[in-house]
Amino acid sequence: MFIAQLILKYTWTNKMTTKTLEDVLDAGAPGKPKGSNQAEGDIKLHNVQMIENRIPGPGETPPNPLSKNQLKKLKRLEKYEEIRKVRRLKEREKQKEKRLEAQAQGLPTRSGPSRKELKKRQLQSAEQLTGKLCVAIDLDYDDLMHDRDVAKCIKQCLRIYTINRRSKCPGQLHITGIKSNGRIHTSLKRNDGWENWHLKYHFDRTHIDAFPKESIVYLTCESDNVLERIDEGNVYVIGGLVDHNHHKGLCHTRAIANELHTARLPLSEHVNMKTRAVLSTFHVFEILMRVSEGMSWTEAIMQTLPERKGAKPKENCVTPIEKPLTPHQAESNGSSNILESS
Repeated sequence: MFIAQLILKYTWTNKMTTKTLEDVLDAGAPGKPKGSNQAEGDIKLHNVQMIENRIPGPGETPPNPLSKNQLKKLKRLEKYEEIRKVRRLKEREKQKEKRLEAQAQGLPTRSGPSRKELKKRQLQSAEQLTGKLCVAIDLDYDDLMHDRDVAKCIKQCLRIYTINRRSKCPGQLHITGIKSNGRIHTSLKRNDGWENWHLKYHFDRTHIDAFPKESIVYLTCESDNVLERIDEGNVYVIGGLVDHNHHKGLCHTRAIANELHTARLPLSEHVNMKTRAVLSTFHVFEILMRVSEGMSWTEAIMQTLPERKGAKPKENCVTPIEKPLTPHQAESNGSSNILESS
């Protein structure tokens, strides 16, 4: 604050007077006559506090560091945080009512395994570490994403956790590079029970600090090395960067700078796609999980990629898939199934 150069305008009843801030500061504090024994610095400090805390006059707008849009977003966020827990309780009550109605009608209450069954499966899998898939999500990109992208990144981590939890053989899941009280950490804390998730958090530690460098394989689409199989003992790192291609090749550049092994999924070797071979974080994880469960690369890729990618399996990499025939085809061929390769 350049005290000697600032000018304050005071509005009086019928006229406007202008005084420099230096004159106001030298005027002395109220109740203290000019020339008193109080130190000059204390007087100026007191006057600065008076000026900063003064009530705006008629027609004056108090200074605000936030814009109107930022204030609206802040109010919406505060309102959302207030009603979030209440809404969550209402959702649980509705789910409980639906289960009771289904039980009364003799219908199944759930389509998949229960939470207790999934937890038991994870604990049993944790005891058998041999042959398990080990994946680390690199979230050391806190300063390179906008708030919306940070929220999308956390949603992808939630989906990864769900995929791993519902897998027949859950793998070892790690989340590295989380900055304590950073934006990613703040967004993560908005999910109830995140501390109890069955995975390993690494706060203020990257994958280089958490694992031996020789066992790390960073998965990037720019790598020249093709991942042909999932090897036991390797840690496959997936970059958790949601940037809409604003930082193209950043994950690969960081991996090369840290002298890490890199690899890419064998997409072009097994399927043809209309779009770029850039996948979201949870799609990469889902393909790895399907392959670790025993699927071929072609099947895992085809079952994971969304339709907008326009993926079609290559003829030399196709595993025959049985598809049921229509009744007319069954009568004409005298069979109920056909082996079809596209």
